[in-house]
Amino acid sequence: MIDVHFHCLPGIDDGPRDWDEAVALCRAAADEGTHTIVATPHVLREGWINDDPSVRDELLLKLNTRLGGSPAVLAGCEYFFSADALELWEKGSSGPLTGLNRSNYLLVEFPPSWVPANAELIFHEFSLLNVVPVIAHPERNLELATNPDRLAELIRKGAVAQLTAGSVVGTFGKSALAAAHEFLRRRLVHLIASDAHSLIRRPPQLRAARKSIETQYGRERAMTLFETNPSAVINGGDIVGQ
Repeated sequence: MIDVHFHCLPGIDDGPRDWDEAVALCRAAADEGTHTIVATPHVLREGWINDDPSVRDELLLKLNTRLGGSPAVLAGCEYFFSADALELWEKGSSGPLTGLNRSNYLLVEFPPSWVPANAELIFHEFSLLNVVPVIAHPERNLELATNPDRLAELIRKGAVAQLTAGSVVGTFGKSALAAAHEFLRRRLVHLIASDAHSLIRRPPQLRAARKSIETQYGRERAMTLFETNPSAVINGGDIVGQ
């Protein structure tokens, strides 16, 4: 499996505190079948600005050296959505935003309870630049969880949706579980990733989520969500529609 949302760079956000925790978290993911991880530290979120990509890249290089290639860890970020998204993206490698494996897919996080009114407009503008916003954990956003039509509209504007593995298996509670499966039934989901932070608080859980998806929706759909589409994302290709 390929995990496109994973907090594994130590000491820069609410993920692992040190190298030992970072290595253990990545190896736990590998033990359950994940061969490639995209490191997605919080960027431009209060408390975790992390706007210097060179600092993140240095940590990434050190982590890969310690892991010895198993699993492989790629560059990325989890960008806290803001009105200047287009301007930030157009700064390129000198700016704070890093696509998933430096591709044209950008992991975007909304505030937990609402979605900015200008999100559809900005996503449309992104589409003109061939940039694909990946909406992180929409099932844990109150507005999207209670209004799937808003998520569908964002997808029509060019976005794709990424569920959290823990939500699929109930770790984040009944509301996130119900929203996750409602999105799946409506075929509004393109990717499932762990959003792992810690072996204790937020473990990877991709294996359990994949088993649940295979049981409820079939092996082919599970392969799309955990392998085919994540592979397309990190290679800048076209994902399979749901």
